[in-house]
Amino acid sequence: MTATASVSTKDQLVSESDYIELSRLVIEHTYRNDSGRPDTVHELYVEDGVLELQGTTLRGRQAIADWGRQLAKNPPWRLIRHVCGNMRFVADGPDAAEGITVLTVYMVAGAGAATTVPLQVGEDHDRFVRTPEGWRLASRRWVELFSRGEGLTLPGDRKV
Repeated sequence: MTATASVSTKDQLVSESDYIELSRLVIEHTYRNDSGRPDTVHELYVEDGVLELQGTTLRGRQAIADWGRQLAKNPPWRLIRHVCGNMRFVADGPDAAEGITVLTVYMVAGAGAATTVPLQVGEDHDRFVRTPEGWRLASRRWVELFSRGEGLTLPGDRKV
């Protein structure tokens, strides 16, 4: 047996430059939501992109744009912040990748005091494709791991 284990193509990590670009894309998605600009999140997806939230699947940039406009117009929180961590991206050919990001969500809904206890911790399961404009999301699926049990209903009946 050799000291070097073989790595399957399924586990082939993306290049360092792709890692930086994909990380920036993931962070931009959260930044736009946190800064009150969810109406621009659709720009980060391919035309037929899919955003899957708890109980809701948005298909296509137009559906994601409509959802984002509703959210920007009537945010169900006073303050929200997402913290991205443990990002891992695996190549799926030269122009596609899959990734998982651990996401910690802090949210204040009403007049109550902000807390350092996260509302949710979960994973974003992403599929990316390289386009002439750079990397874009082909799909994103939120998987909840932990929750405080409180929640809000977002446009599209997503409870957070």
